[in-house]
Amino acid sequence: MTPSGSTVSPDVSPAQAARADGVARVAVTGTRPVMLPEFTDARRLPTRPPEARDADFTAKFDAETLFYDAFIGTRGHIVLVGPPFLNLKPALAAATIVAHPSGATCSFTLRELDRHGQMHVAAPDGTRALTLTCALGTVTLTVQASEADIFAGRRVVFTQSRDNDLAWIQDWVRFSRDVHGADAVLIYDNASTLYTPGDLAEAVGDLAGIAAVRVVDWPFKFGPQGFDARSYWDSDFGQHGVWEHARRQFLEAAASVQVSDIDELTLTEDGRSLFEAVEASPFGLLRYEGRWVVGREGAMDDGRAAHRRHRDYAVVLRERPVKRFGILTVDGDRCPPKWSLVPSRIPDGAQWKVHSIGGYLPSRAVTRRFGYRHFREITNNWKYERTSAERFDPALHEVDDRLKAHFARVDWTS
Repeated sequence: MTPSGSTVSPDVSPAQAARADGVARVAVTGTRPVMLPEFTDARRLPTRPPEARDADFTAKFDAETLFYDAFIGTRGHIVLVGPPFLNLKPALAAATIVAHPSGATCSFTLRELDRHGQMHVAAPDGTRALTLTCALGTVTLTVQASEADIFAGRRVVFTQSRDNDLAWIQDWVRFSRDVHGADAVLIYDNASTLYTPGDLAEAVGDLAGIAAVRVVDWPFKFGPQGFDARSYWDSDFGQHGVWEHARRQFLEAAASVQVSDIDELTLTEDGRSLFEAVEASPFGLLRYEGRWVVGREGAMDDGRAAHRRHRDYAVVLRERPVKRFGILTVDGDRCPPKWSLVPSRIPDGAQWKVHSIGGYLPSRAVTRRFGYRHFREITNNWKYERTSAERFDPALHEVDDRLKAHFARVDWTS
C-alpha cells in the first residue's frame, strides 16, 4: 500500500517500487496546497520597497500560496506549512479551525519564521480535513498522513532540483552512497520541464543500495533572490518551504540527513563518513564550507561538453587567505556553509535554513573535518551563466588530489 498522498509513478517498474514491508520503495508524492484565489481576494504583499524590485520581481513573487501542504506531524499536531504570512497574519491569528469528521474546534499556534510560516493545529486523532474560517474567508484543507516512517532510521541525502541532468543526479547519489553511506534519497522536483517526476524517481530508483526514494512534485515559485550576499534576501520563499516541509513531513525520524545541491559533493578529511560523524557529534549538527571546482581549458573536447560529469573536473581555485574581523584567516573565495544533522536532536523551534539552522546556537560553528566541492560546470545556468573553462594558472588553481581520491571510491556504474 502506498502512503497517503503518494503515488507510484507509472514509469517506475514494480521491481523498483517493491519493498519488503509493503511500502513503496520508490514513489512520487505531491502536496495539497491552499491557494488564496480559491476563497479570497486577499494576496500576500511584498515587504521589499518598490525601488529595490527588479523588472520580474512581481512575476517571481509568491503572492497566492497560503499553505504548501497540511499533514500529520510526528509531535502530535497537524502541521500547515507555507510562505511567510506577512500582511495575512492578523486574519489567521483570529481564525477558527474545525476538524473533520469530528467537528471539534481546534486550538493552534502560528510560527512566523525566516521567509516561512507554519500553523500547528491540535486536532483529534483521525482528523482528515480542517475547515479554516477567518476574515479572509473560509476554506477546507485536506490533511495528508505523515511519511516519516519511510525514512525512519535511514541516512538520507536530500535536495531541491529543477532540470538538472538525470546523470548528474545519479552521480550525486552514487557519491554520497559510496563515500558516506547514504541509503535513502529525498528530492523535491521544482517544476522541471526536461523530464517528469516519475522519470526522476525511476532514475534514482535504478541505483543499487538505496532503500527508499521519494520525489516530491513541488510546483511552487522559488521567489526573487537578493542582489548580493546580504541585500534583500526577503522573498525567496520556496526553498525555505522545501526545507521545513521535508523536515516535518518526511525526515523527523531519519538517523541523519545530508543536504546539498546537485552540483555539490562533500569530502571528508580523515575518511570518516559524514553520517557517522554527525551522529556522533555533540550537538547532532555539522556545518562545513565549500570550494569552487572549475572547468579547465582543453580538459574536454566539444564532443563531450554536452555530457560533462562531476568526475571530469578536479581543478579547484586556490584558497585566497583574507582576514575576517581582523583576526580570523579565511578563504576569500569560500562557498557558504552547508550542513548535515540528526533531526531528533534539533530543537523543535529551530528552523532548517539553506546555510544554517536558525535559532540553534551550535549552528554558528563550522568544522574543517569536512568540506564540499562546488562544481561550476555542473549547471544548466538557471541563475547566471557560469560555465567557462579557464586556462590553468598555478597561481590561481590547483589539482585537488583529495577530490580525485574520493572519485576513486565511487562505483559510477551501479
